[in-house]
Amino acid sequence: MIRSLRSEIAKLWSMPGMWVVLLLAFPLTGLFVLLAFLQAGNHAFPSSTFAHVQTLGDRRILLGSGFRMATLLAPLVGVLCVTTEYRHKTITSTLLLTPQRSRVLGAKVVTTAIWCVGMTFISFVAVAAIGLPWNSGMGGTIGSVLDQAGAVVPEVLLATVLLGLFGLGSGTLVKNQIAGVLVTIGGTLILEQLIVGIIKVTTHYSLNWLPNEATAAFVGTISKGQGFGGSGGGNNVFQLLPWWLGGIVMLGWGLGPLAIGYFTTFRKDVT
Repeated sequence: MIRSLRSEIAKLWSMPGMWVVLLLAFPLTGLFVLLAFLQAGNHAFPSSTFAHVQTLGDRRILLGSGFRMATLLAPLVGVLCVTTEYRHKTITSTLLLTPQRSRVLGAKVVTTAIWCVGMTFISFVAVAAIGLPWNSGMGGTIGSVLDQAGAVVPEVLLATVLLGLFGLGSGTLVKNQIAGVLVTIGGTLILEQLIVGIIKVTTHYSLNWLPNEATAAFVGTISKGQGFGGSGGGNNVFQLLPWWLGGIVMLGWGLGPLAIGYFTTFRKDVT
């Protein structure tokens, strides 16, 4: 297993796409830091553009700005981890070196989690480099934000890993890289929101067990007010799952497709 894990880490290390994802983590987090200050301004003064974070929710949103970055990039990590093998036809040599496919897939799970943790670390660096000094310059304090680290950091880390596993499961199931990206990104960011909105308007039912809504429930106040899914804008009409159930549902969205893909497409002949 250790040998397979080293091999998978080396593969990701050599993929330009993975480094592009990591490089995008910093500016995207910076963008959501900007949105956090914009929201804080709307809360403090209706006519104000930006303001330092004051409420508990705003402080957590600022510190967890990397969460929204993760919803965009973490699934890509999982998709690229497995579909690149099929795109460049290296899956055959991978399985020849390690005939136990469960071991190969297990190594990909661990590698995806490691890469997602690294991406989350970059997001916190972006918050420290951009968000904290900016907040202090507008009259806020660094300590008031950092005192929420115990509640925010574990949530963002786990949510990012779960999103990465969701992407890995989707990639294992469909194999095609373009299809995997469309399923994980286009499906959750566009199609899911349309379905959730239509179901809510027509039946008044909160379709809160889809990937984005489950993840929003898991991270709680970090997701509120950022215009994403049913949790956006502090909408009290839309009911999210309890945080623990959201985590279980999101884990299911990762492990479910992963298990199905393993017993179907991943076990087929690859030559």
